[in-house]
Amino acid sequence: MRRACYYSNNIQHLLLLYLWIITSCQVSYSWLISVPPQAFRTVPKSWRQFTSTSRYDTQTHRLHAFNGDTSVGSGQRHGVNAFQDVARNVAKNDPKSTNVELANRGLQFSSYQRRFDFNYDYMSRDNTTDDMHSFSSLWKNCVSENNNVSEFLQVIGLNSTQAMFQSQLQVVQQYSRVHYLQDNEKQNNVQMKNSRQDGNEIFAIQTIHGYDLFHTAVEQVAKYNVGCECDIAVKHKWNGDVYVSEAVLLLHGHEPRVFYRMERKLQYQYGLYNDQVYDPLVMVVNSTLYTDGLGLESNSEMDVPSTSITCSQVFVKTWDGNQDKSGGDRGMLGSPIERVPGCVANVNVRTLLVPIGDDDDCASYRVLLDGKSDAVLSRGLLSVLRQALSNMDAQSVLDVDPGTVADQLGIRSVLSKGRNDGLASMMSVVQNQIRRLLGREDPQNESLEEMGENPSRNQTLSSLPNQSVEDNKPTVAMLLSGGVDSSVALNLLVRQGYNVTAFYLKIWLEDELAHLGQCPWEDDYRVCTQVCEQAGVPLESISLQNEYMDKVISYTIHEAKKGRTPNPDIMCNSRVKFGCFYDAISQRNFDHVATGHYAQLEEIQHSDGTVERKLLRAPDPIKDQSYFLAALTQGQLSKVLFPIGQFEKSRVRELATEYNLPNKNRPDSQGLCFLGKVKFDEFLSEYLGTEPGDIVDAETNEVIGRHNGIWYHTVGQRKGLGKVLDPIATSRGPWYVVAKDTSRRLIIASNQYDEERFESTRRQFFVEDIRWITRNPPSLLDLQSGVRLSMKIRHGPTIVHGTLQVSNNSQNDDQKHVQDQCITASHLGTTEGKIVLDKKDGGLAPGQFVVFYDEAECLGSAVISEKHWLAFFESEESLVKS
Repeated sequence: MRRACYYSNNIQHLLLLYLWIITSCQVSYSWLISVPPQAFRTVPKSWRQFTSTSRYDTQTHRLHAFNGDTSVGSGQRHGVNAFQDVARNVAKNDPKSTNVELANRGLQFSSYQRRFDFNYDYMSRDNTTDDMHSFSSLWKNCVSENNNVSEFLQVIGLNSTQAMFQSQLQVVQQYSRVHYLQDNEKQNNVQMKNSRQDGNEIFAIQTIHGYDLFHTAVEQVAKYNVGCECDIAVKHKWNGDVYVSEAVLLLHGHEPRVFYRMERKLQYQYGLYNDQVYDPLVMVVNSTLYTDGLGLESNSEMDVPSTSITCSQVFVKTWDGNQDKSGGDRGMLGSPIERVPGCVANVNVRTLLVPIGDDDDCASYRVLLDGKSDAVLSRGLLSVLRQALSNMDAQSVLDVDPGTVADQLGIRSVLSKGRNDGLASMMSVVQNQIRRLLGREDPQNESLEEMGENPSRNQTLSSLPNQSVEDNKPTVAMLLSGGVDSSVALNLLVRQGYNVTAFYLKIWLEDELAHLGQCPWEDDYRVCTQVCEQAGVPLESISLQNEYMDKVISYTIHEAKKGRTPNPDIMCNSRVKFGCFYDAISQRNFDHVATGHYAQLEEIQHSDGTVERKLLRAPDPIKDQSYFLAALTQGQLSKVLFPIGQFEKSRVRELATEYNLPNKNRPDSQGLCFLGKVKFDEFLSEYLGTEPGDIVDAETNEVIGRHNGIWYHTVGQRKGLGKVLDPIATSRGPWYVVAKDTSRRLIIASNQYDEERFESTRRQFFVEDIRWITRNPPSLLDLQSGVRLSMKIRHGPTIVHGTLQVSNNSQNDDQKHVQDQCITASHLGTTEGKIVLDKKDGGLAPGQFVVFYDEAECLGSAVISEKHWLAFFESEESLVKS
């Protein structure tokens, strides 16, 4: 059957070739590969013939492995030697260096959904090499899956016979990875640290056989516009997991115009070849040519669409570039993507078996590991395991004891127990995938969770129904952290008759900075599991690391770099816990979302039928967390439950003992929610580095020290300042930070902070971004004349009092919404104002949140603005002139 198909395809190709020769015997075909230089000068070299063929034998159509090898099978290693080879590059002299190496490898590890260069690590003994161009991968077009390609080729100028012939040719393309960093990324360490995992690679693509659709279309457009003063440029970018190539027409005097867009995406597709095996993770290529104004009409035999034409192609991986076989050589075997059980991180792996011989036994296949993870160290472990396995045949991989992998790599002592177990689980999953691919599935491992294509968080969560024992029980999504507070809150809900599902949010920044300190999340998740098992409540983990990076970490770094004092905990609540988490479970239709915050809610029914939820302080003044919740909206509060909000901390501890919780004696967590045991200064150092500047005496303008970066200091700070002051100045202390001049990288300090000259700057300040939670904020007239309010300048028991006065012209006309002299909460987001406190504060820093109260009710919040510094410098003329 296979041979019949083979001859049939070749006969069809010969007939098409014969027809093409007859119809174009006097026509030169060279125009397809010749473009006027002046129209092509800005096109990257990757468009032209890519001449590096050191890895591809054009005579045998085989892609060879290491330098000088004549077969893919050469370079085979036994398991112990393969692991030892990798261990020499990974295991360092100290745990910190080893963790740094794993983190760096994790940042370079590409998701399986972006791995067009599937044999990249296989070809490289050390994947940190800079010689990226020499590691190439082959993709072969499945001609039967082409859609509208012939019509596409006719539109760009080929006649019908040429287009038919070209569209029936099997295309073989070679992909080589190229890494790069944009200049603006080098200026932004947050982007740079995440650039590789976010798609910081482009690919040099060479067409080994057949037509290059992208190249052909661009050449045709260049040919038709050669009389114009124009250039053509190409740009490549990632849009999610889609690799986008765009051709841009640069007409002088006109805006740049994208006229051709090609999108490449890896996805699972089965049933392409009925009688042959192949990796079902295929590359789907969708092309769109925007035809308007390209001048194609006069050169096309068919009617050119007025706006655009599209076509699609499907490519499969191949190790053999022989274009004459419809399905390729004895094909690669690829498994579905599969979740690794026992890992707190979302780790998913798939195995690719590459044929290295003519037999079907395990020794005739080499192993390529692929996958993805939401944790950088887990990606580092995937990278290390991938590199080791790529030097082994399938039988050698099956012979490895999964429990010894960490020992063979020399990293057991560096990893926590959870990560060591996770590494062993990765190896077990790979072994089971190999068995299944070769028809030798181990029935003892059928319990492994197969996730299918693209096991994204939203698919996993949103598709799960709420498991309700009794339909009349209200359902609650409970955010569980592993601490005593949330554990008691969960048990209270269960005892009150709610149907509870617990969620552990993975927003571990410390995973990215594991070398700076111990990571507590593994212990947190273990405790959560124990608490849920005791309460009979299901537990699900959900990764929001990317969202946290985008919405909280980037905010924190941006504010700190400007010299402001950020509050990531407030942003975490408003943007992630009560924002992105809501989105992630939106299709689950939970009645409520509960947390272990110390705060209270009161529901008010208004005469117009609307319901308002008032946010109130907790009775425990020390534990009250209403300050951290002050940026929430009515919509976010509408479904919230705070089960322990009415209790003092001592009572919560008593309840933990009464319930005999597994964590009843666990101490409270300290510090910022995302850092764990990582110090904030270490976090800033990792992302912002150092930028030294002078520390100046506010009274004398004398330079009294050198700081390492304005982001390491905040207004009102005393502790730690002495370490960066000159010894003589230190003896005249204590010194306090009183202001920052970001433009000149100056820290202004004073040893007379309690004197009268600083009275006004410690009592009067300006605020921006005033937002109200309440639906009944102070009236506009009252705000303009000044309203007396209670306030918190920072988290803690201290309540201060003062007057808030809103500027008359602080709002744009299109943002005003006045009804009965009251501005609604949704229209006060850009309001600015001035606050005068009754007593001076310890330190008023731009970026700091101010939260407003009316007795126990939290009304809203605002942010201290830079105008506070401006007022200080205006009052200190000598500092301005210095």
